[in-house]
Amino acid sequence: MIEASATATLPVPAKEAFDVVSDISNADWLPAVRGVRHVGGPARGVGARFEVEAGLVGRHLRGVLMVKTLEEPHLMVLVLEEGLDLTVNVELTPARAGCKLRVEARYSVGGAFGGAVERASQPAARREVARAVEQLAARFGRDDAPRKRAR
Repeated sequence: MIEASATATLPVPAKEAFDVVSDISNADWLPAVRGVRHVGGPARGVGARFEVEAGLVGRHLRGVLMVKTLEEPHLMVLVLEEGLDLTVNVELTPARAGCKLRVEARYSVGGAFGGAVERASQPAARREVARAVEQLAARFGRDDAPRKRAR
């Protein structure tokens, strides 16, 4: 399993940031996501389903992300319904100057060559998660770059 995460401090309260983060219909900031469309369940909240188009390592992928957990204003967990075993956690915690955002993507690839594919995709996954956090932080006018951590 590959994990990639990035964090940033946003200059807004967690509630304000969570309102933006949890609006998946406008979540083209998510790692590797290039397009989002609501396809089932509630428009917001647990059970909401969104078809996503993603681009990673030169491949164009499609799938359905579902909101598995929504604990306002601090946690959202998204899972991919089929294909790649993918979970995206978005956490917000209060900070002195607003709130701290942490996005973590965990995935595994099955099959005979899954381990090799995971290792080969890890640098791109790190870049995509960092890009996602930076893109989201830019919506709130934050200047500094996110800190990265991957395993």
